[in-house]
Amino acid sequence: MNRRPYQVIVIGAGGAQAQAMLAAAARGTDVSTWLAVDRRWREEARAATEALGITTREVDPLEDAVALKALLSEGAIVANLAGPYYRTGTQVLDAAIETRTTYLDICDDADVTLPMLERAEAARAAGVTAVIGMGSSPGTTNILIRAAVDYLGPVEDVEIAWTVDVADITDAAIRHFWHCFNLVEQDGTTHPVPAWDELNTKSVDFPGTVGSQTVARLAHPEPFTAPLFLPVQRAVNHGAITPLDAMRTAWALAYAVDPQRAHASTSTVDAAVAVFSSYRDTRPAGPRIGSGLQIDVHSNGNGLRFASGGVTPMEEATGVPAAAGLVMLLDGEVTDAGVLAPESLSPAAFFTALRRVSLGGGGLELYELVDGRVGERVRIRDLIAARAGQAG
Repeated sequence: MNRRPYQVIVIGAGGAQAQAMLAAAARGTDVSTWLAVDRRWREEARAATEALGITTREVDPLEDAVALKALLSEGAIVANLAGPYYRTGTQVLDAAIETRTTYLDICDDADVTLPMLERAEAARAAGVTAVIGMGSSPGTTNILIRAAVDYLGPVEDVEIAWTVDVADITDAAIRHFWHCFNLVEQDGTTHPVPAWDELNTKSVDFPGTVGSQTVARLAHPEPFTAPLFLPVQRAVNHGAITPLDAMRTAWALAYAVDPQRAHASTSTVDAAVAVFSSYRDTRPAGPRIGSGLQIDVHSNGNGLRFASGGVTPMEEATGVPAAAGLVMLLDGEVTDAGVLAPESLSPAAFFTALRRVSLGGGGLELYELVDGRVGERVRIRDLIAARAGQAG
């Protein structure tokens, strides 16, 4: 690492996912030389950050390119947790490459993933390691896919499905979720938000409290990165906000303010966010559904299925893997220069780092898939150990 005043600089550090990441990182490594930056700190978030021993600063480095590069020159690593990434991703990544600063983010926007990956050669030429999409999905999902492919060999299909409880959808998160309705082709072509009856939907049975849910095909980075970084022919992503009335409300507002159709002003979009927030906060109270995940990695229905369902908050599910990614960078576990998706990371090293930063628990299950049906249960540690043994 370069000798700079700060080991890690976190941009957007006052947000919910960044706060979870900082708390997790403090469980697994020394954070006394970290700098947390936010354009407008909430008092409780700033106090919580400083209680971890992290220096805070209130500034908006994204307003000025010179200020952004000056900030990044103070740190060996920058963690960009300021979304939406279709606005901030390439801006911070370009500054990191120019200042030769190691980079990490939790980018979950498909359309900007492609231009970020196109910076790979510039990053390699500068000797910069940039890990993009290091959250839950993408992030943990990519590494699970990598572990399965390492074990199975080349596969034809990867099918990802996830749900998020409406209670976890912050104002920032709903802006991203709306963006996911704009499907993105492999060449970067982006489509308008489809009509409700035109959504590609299916029913998925998640474990635990989540149960059977309807999910829709949504734009996400994994369908681009999995075939690029792994011997995978096709990948598709489906997602949802639960319960279904929340999904319908989110879709309706996304359709109304879709820039490809409505050319809505910033104030109109802000008003739509306020409408969704009011709906979220005033809808009839009910039992918390939680978040669900299912990943099928297979050829002709034969392979592996990862599945989870529970009440882990979205900020924890996203922030903790990001902390594990930073620990891997600090420990020298990721050394290749270039723009890397999480599929590039060692599953064994990731899960080792994850144990350091996690509170424990988690309900991820792994099963064999036989002719498209769930078979025998497999221990994830055995999957990782088997591949590690083959590599050794």
